[in-house]
Formats: sequence, structure tokens, C-alpha cells
Amino acid sequence: MILQEAKDTIARVLDPIGYDKFFDEIFGRKHLAVIGGDAAGCRMLLGDDPKKTILGGYEDYAHTLTCHIRNAATPPPMPRRVPDAQGFADLIKEYHERDYTIRVPEATNLTPALAEFNRALDIVVGNPTGTVIFWSEGGAEAPIHEDEVDVIIIQLLGKKRWFISNDPPRLPNDWKALGAGEPPMGQYSTYDVSPGDLLYLPRGTTHTVQSTSESIHLAIGFKPVTVRDAVMSMLDYLSDLDMPLRTQLGSRADALAHNQLNQPMVRQIGETIHKLQQGLRSEAFIRDSLAHRHAKMLMELPTLPKNTLAKPLTPDSRVRQHPLATARLCVTPSILDFRQPGKHTLIHLGVEGSVRFMMDTPEFRVRDIPGEVGDDVRVALTKMFVENGYLTVVA
Repeated sequence: MILQEAKDTIARVLDPIGYDKFFDEIFGRKHLAVIGGDAAGCRMLLGDDPKKTILGGYEDYAHTLTCHIRNAATPPPMPRRVPDAQGFADLIKEYHERDYTIRVPEATNLTPALAEFNRALDIVVGNPTGTVIFWSEGGAEAPIHEDEVDVIIIQLLGKKRWFISNDPPRLPNDWKALGAGEPPMGQYSTYDVSPGDLLYLPRGTTHTVQSTSESIHLAIGFKPVTVRDAVMSMLDYLSDLDMPLRTQLGSRADALAHNQLNQPMVRQIGETIHKLQQGLRSEAFIRDSLAHRHAKMLMELPTLPKNTLAKPLTPDSRVRQHPLATARLCVTPSILDFRQPGKHTLIHLGVEGSVRFMMDTPEFRVRDIPGEVGDDVRVALTKMFVENGYLTVVA
């Protein structure tokens, strides 16, 4: 998926809010409610029958269920493996009979459309995206809380009432702050959402929700690259280049356990900060650090499904990128390091132009691959990318 495809995918779901308007005026600044509009882009993510789609994933999700409730009177059931979709429905019913809302975690790849929307967000914001499904009965309530990630909420079935604070988002870190309790709501807005409606909450937006009927909604969580992330990427990149950063702090590894901090340790830290300040003087170092970070991020994504060739490739074979394909090419003095979701491949420097063409072109014939190489090399490169899952054979 190239950048323009990712932007188009996001725009279809956000419609009628334009892509640029969302990122220029809304993202990270304030919450958004799109109520009663054309729901085509939202509905496509789980199909026409969300219940059937979710229950069809019983093998992957029944034993991973989590749940929440505003005030618990009884403990929840335990998640467990079930033999079929009906068994999954029966398990969910057990949660609902005790007034729990079930959470289906890591549902990113439940449908191709949902997986492609998540991958589009991965590409645009530069961090892995995840989806959780919430399924509740009428009357269920969630605790007042805030999330550490930005969230797009899409209502798929039934109705819910959302209470969303009007205070500016607090942009919390991924970990709980010291002494953090239930956040205050302050002044808030109320939204009654129906199937196809969409909400966006920046991370750190206090909210709660009530189900006014049986309800299913998606919560798609993501986070942009922050200033902290960028600084950490410089430190990570510098540590790859500079072995002293990888040595232990101080002369003994147990020093901090004994609450010891001495001048040699302070000097080690100061020298590292000085090296980072030197790196800041070079735009190339900053760009390389961020590219290094992106390459590492790709390795955190689920691997693409591998392909088995039904027949040998030829120069006339036509291939296209897998719908979830995205990549970063890292060029070192001795090798090309090709990063795709969950995998990296080392390739000869002499085919850099050929590989960049394959990254930038969604669909092509093998003979169209440029470079001063023969058709045997073109076929071999294509075969490697097909077997890695990056490409699929069209004809």
C-alpha cells in the first residue's frame, strides 16, 4: 500500500470529513462526532452482519476475551476456547448476563477491509495501529476513563450514548502517571450514536459511555510519532553507531539497586547528551534516525501471509503488492536491508533501483522492472517478494 492509497482508504472512512481537514484541524486537538451521515465507508469494515463476522472468528478470539463494567457485582466468566460460532455466542451471553461488556482484543485482521484501514493508519501516522471490538447489552456502562492512544470509534450495531469531556486532551504517556486515578469529566458533550456514526477522541480525552440497546462498536487506536519518539529514535540510532552507549551505567551493574549515583555515571550520561547535541546539527542524522525508527516499527507489524507459487514466474508474469504491504529500504555501504511487516531481507546493492521500483509501483509486469539486470534477476527478485508475501501474482 503506497501513501496515496493509504490516504484514500482513510478518507473513505472519514467521509464527509476531508482527509486534510481531519489532520489539519482535528487530529490531536479536539474530539469529533460524525452523526447521521453517509455510513458506507464505516459499514464496510465488518460487513453487513457484524455479529456473524465476529462470531466467525471464534477460534482466534473466544479464549482472548476481556471485559469491563462500571460497578461489578459478580466476577466475570473466564475466556475459553469454544468449538464453533454458537459456542462463542453462548460465552458472550454469559458475560452479558452478568452485565459485562466484552472486549475482543487484537481484532485488527478480522476482515480484509478492517486490516487495510489499520494498515493505512500505520503508514500515515508511523506507528502500529490496533482494533478492539466492544459488544454490550442495553444498560451497560463503562468507567470514566481516558485512553493513552487516539481512538476512532465506529458504531456498527445498536445505539450508545457517549459523554465526552470538552477539556483539551491531556496527551498522556503510554504508562500510568504517578498517583493517577479516575480523571475528572468537567464540562462535557453528549452524543447518541447509531450504526455508521463515527467519533474521534484524541488520547487523554476523558469520557464514558452507556449502551441504550444491544451495541457493537469498533475502537481503532493509534498514536502519531511524538517529539519524545523522535528524540528516542536519535538515541537508538546513535547507540547502533556508538558502542559506549551500549555499555552498562557505572562500574557495577547493581549500582542502581543500591541507590548509588556517582560522578563516573553522571559523566557517562553527560557525554551521551553531548553526542546527541552534535547529532542535532546534522539534518541527515535526524532523517536517518527517523528512518531507522520507521524500519524498526515495520518489524513490529504482523507478518504478511507467505505465498506458494502455483507455476513458475516468467518475464510476462503480472504481480501486485499485497493490500497490507508497506516497506522501508535501508541502504548500507555493503547491503540493502529491505524491511516489510515482521520481516527483513538482505539484498545485493546492485539492484537498488529495481527494488525501489517494486516498492513504488502497486502493480507491474516482471519485465517492467528497471535496472541493468537480466530477466533472470528480475524473475528471481519477484519470486523472493512473492514468497515473502510482499507481492501476489495476478496473471
